[in-house]
Amino acid sequence: MKKTRMLVAGAAAILALSACSLNGQNTPQAADGGGGGGGGTHSSTVTSVISTASSPSRSIERITGAQNPGSQVAMALCEPLTGIDEAGKVFMRGAASVQSTDQKTWTIKLADGRTFSDGTPITAKTWVDTFNFIALGKNAMPSNYAYIDIQGYDALNPADPKAKPSSDKLSGLKIVDDKTFTLTMNKPYNDVPYLLATLPFCPMPGSAFKDPTAYDRKPVGNGPYLLSKLDPKVEAVLTLDPKYKGWVPEGAAKTLIFKVFTDTNTAYQDVVAGNTDVLRSLPPGLAAQAKNALGDKGLTAIKSNTLETYILWPTYLDAKFPKEVREAFSMITNREAISKNLFLGSSKAAGSLMPDSVSAYRADACGATCQFDPEGAKAKIKAAGFTGSIPVLYSAGNTTDAATALAISNEAKKIGLDVEPRPTPAAELGDSINEYRLEGPAITLWGSSFPSASEWIASIMVDANYRLKYKNATASDEVAKAWAATSTEEANKHWQAAEDSILKDQVIQPLYYQVMYIAHNECVTPHSAGGDMQIYRTAITCTIKD
Repeated sequence: MKKTRMLVAGAAAILALSACSLNGQNTPQAADGGGGGGGGTHSSTVTSVISTASSPSRSIERITGAQNPGSQVAMALCEPLTGIDEAGKVFMRGAASVQSTDQKTWTIKLADGRTFSDGTPITAKTWVDTFNFIALGKNAMPSNYAYIDIQGYDALNPADPKAKPSSDKLSGLKIVDDKTFTLTMNKPYNDVPYLLATLPFCPMPGSAFKDPTAYDRKPVGNGPYLLSKLDPKVEAVLTLDPKYKGWVPEGAAKTLIFKVFTDTNTAYQDVVAGNTDVLRSLPPGLAAQAKNALGDKGLTAIKSNTLETYILWPTYLDAKFPKEVREAFSMITNREAISKNLFLGSSKAAGSLMPDSVSAYRADACGATCQFDPEGAKAKIKAAGFTGSIPVLYSAGNTTDAATALAISNEAKKIGLDVEPRPTPAAELGDSINEYRLEGPAITLWGSSFPSASEWIASIMVDANYRLKYKNATASDEVAKAWAATSTEEANKHWQAAEDSILKDQVIQPLYYQVMYIAHNECVTPHSAGGDMQIYRTAITCTIKD
């Protein structure tokens, strides 16, 4: 007997991280081949190596909210107001339209007939109540951070943790009628259509507010899938909701099984053995092996980059490592050789603070400082009179970062510069970064929630992201102008000017883009949202004997 195979998604434990038309008009998801609700054969994927390795309990500790092991599960349960297609363009999902005349106040009209999976109607009040609940600091919701740019956020989140909030409602939210509400930002912000596509902006029914912890264990979603089973240490099982009226990916599976692994190598072997259908974000060290084991039909590289590795130089290290030393360090880093020879093409040398998944990207934005030039580096070290050692910190369990640090160290020795690779336990390294205690530069990985330059440029000056203690008035001014721009072309000019200003300061240096490889059964095809592979979008493309 032949049947459509149930898609089993391997959620291995590792990695945690995440162009619309600026007026928010509806755009079709042609790049995904996406269809309407219901109908057809349906499929899904692995959670981005379900990060149980980084969780103390080695399990799916929560589902709702962004940046957690259960994020890929949550994506399948949620219909946000907007979506992002494979080309990185915004299209409408729970909203019929998202529009603004000034990039600051946005009018959101809802699509018809939307409900939660339990039948509860979704109205403008549903969205406003959800946003207010998540934004109120005392509710301790993990997605609270995403609301910081909405007007009224500070009133709900006083700087003094002992102070009481002066309001429990965002002043930037207004209900117009059952199907319309307005959202006002604290400044012009043309990324709102992108922002509304992310997990922090998924709706919650009123029943969830009474006990959000209990709700997280059994969430009532409004998306294409239902959570039918959750065993946090073993698996999450999702089934397609026949009553869902919104967008369902072409070829989506009727059942998704997210298997929990605590080791990526084990998860990979499960894919090779045919027991698991998809492994998201295969580590670079396994890419060459996977090419041999799975062949071209079982290994897919996501076309657009959404992961970039950097060297961080927090400003409190400026006195110890002056700008000339930091530039020299960058110039003895052979990015091309590391990518081609060390990682065998599973990464690409980076010459920009942005990846090619955003429209403001320029391949050589970094210029000469990112070119391998040992003699130039030697001259800068001599001019600075530097005779010390540079410790390079990285997570002790990350073999990719270890190989990178060693390669840089070996090149440095050739010009008489001492660069010391310093593996550090992940928790200890995180504490050192967060508490401003780094003794030298650190290797770090950054990923975006949506394909916009703001995720890469504006984020650098948000101290909570990198802990650089970095301010740049010129770059901040350009960012504000970029967010207020009414065209992509105008915005890109300002994003690029901001990038140029940041690069001059040498507080963060691009290293390489990690190519996202998906290991999978040859009868499934992975799909992404602007470069970010999302499991539930995986398409079943052929039938297999049981």
